[in-house]
Amino acid sequence: LVTDARVLVVLPGSRRSEVERLMAPFGEAVALLCKNDPSLEVVIPTVPHVREIVAAKAGAWVKRPHLLDDEADKLAAFRLARAALAASGTVTLELALAGAPMVVAYRVDALAAQLRFLVKTPHFALANLVLGERAFPELMQEDCEPVRLAAALGAIIENGPERARQLAALARVPERMHLE
Repeated sequence: LVTDARVLVVLPGSRRSEVERLMAPFGEAVALLCKNDPSLEVVIPTVPHVREIVAAKAGAWVKRPHLLDDEADKLAAFRLARAALAASGTVTLELALAGAPMVVAYRVDALAAQLRFLVKTPHFALANLVLGERAFPELMQEDCEPVRLAAALGAIIENGPERARQLAALARVPERMHLE
């Protein structure tokens, strides 16, 4: 990757079921973004047990991503990221600690979606839970669709109020985790 490139990190999850549900809407969102900004460099850090499925599904994307296998490369990409699109999980905290603005998305299977009423938390993303606020958009279930994902990402890729708001929130994460 070129270090002055506008890097979009895409993280469709570390479980096969997550990857199966998220690669299509993530890929369509990336296509919408790249239509307006072909200079975006798209990277997908992978883990060995889902690499094959990520590679197969990413092969159909309009904008071919760079797949990263190494942990050090992943962390470097997080620090270079202009923005990230991430499945909800621990990776949102890793992104926050690296200072990467993000959009968080997730889809569960139909049965789990019906049980959603049992969940009594205001946020799903760990980074939002740490901050105690919805600093990073969470697009879940029916909201996890390409147009909404692309719009939310576009708002943080470009310099503007949403990007500034996220950068301010990211600056508070280490303090909230008592890491400073």
